[in-house]
Amino acid sequence: MSTPAEGPLRAATYLGDNTLPIMRDLVAYLSEATGIEVVVDRTAGRTTIEALRRAPTLDLVWMCGYPTVSLISAGRMDHAIVGAPVFAGHGVPVYHSVIVTHESGPQSLDAALETRLAVNEVESWSGFLGLKAHVERSFPGRWFADQTVTGSHQASLAALVDRTCEVASVDVTVWEHVVAENPVEVAELRVIDRTVDWPAPPFSLSSRLEPDAHDGLREALHTIGPADITSLDGVVPARLDLYEAVIPQCDLWSASPPDHPEPPGLRSTEA
Repeated sequence: MSTPAEGPLRAATYLGDNTLPIMRDLVAYLSEATGIEVVVDRTAGRTTIEALRRAPTLDLVWMCGYPTVSLISAGRMDHAIVGAPVFAGHGVPVYHSVIVTHESGPQSLDAALETRLAVNEVESWSGFLGLKAHVERSFPGRWFADQTVTGSHQASLAALVDRTCEVASVDVTVWEHVVAENPVEVAELRVIDRTVDWPAPPFSLSSRLEPDAHDGLREALHTIGPADITSLDGVVPARLDLYEAVIPQCDLWSASPPDHPEPPGLRSTEA
């Protein structure tokens, strides 16, 4: 196989910063395994709103299951989900959110509902939407006393450290990465609850790719082993229906433009 005449294939991750080095290693692995040049798209922004605009134009996308399902189901992204990652040490292709507070913060999620929540993005499954489902199951009809949009999981953790907010829901892989790489920064933070497991954020490939290229990249993803890419033990086959079964609210962007307003009552730190 060879790179298409129009240039290398473009890939991007719209997940936490911990996935940036994984994606760099991943495109190098795929390029070597298939003979197709794959590069990280340097114009990709880091927000979900930017993902809604840019992801449909890319060839390989690694993104939260919620916007992936939303875009594909609404016909806004001509991609197919082809795999789910197994993060190092997790054993299976799942992840969850940890609910974190300061060591002097609330002792339980019940108590945390009386405080201010730090939200990375209102479009984030692990930072907001999955948390809403978790709270509704545990405490029907209740929600946090106040909430602030921070822009990222890392910023939400920083808001806990400086006491701007009292609690945050954070992707467990981001939390594990921060604890391992910057333990002093989060030494005063602790986990008070965890959500259920969900399918890990999927890899999707553009359906516009030549069939040989699409099949080659899909098969190469599935051959990844623990020794190939740091922080990733492998990628297992996955399809859209796996995510639709767990994340059924897939019509968010079918009736709203990418710059849809924030839900009532949720204010930004820039306000």
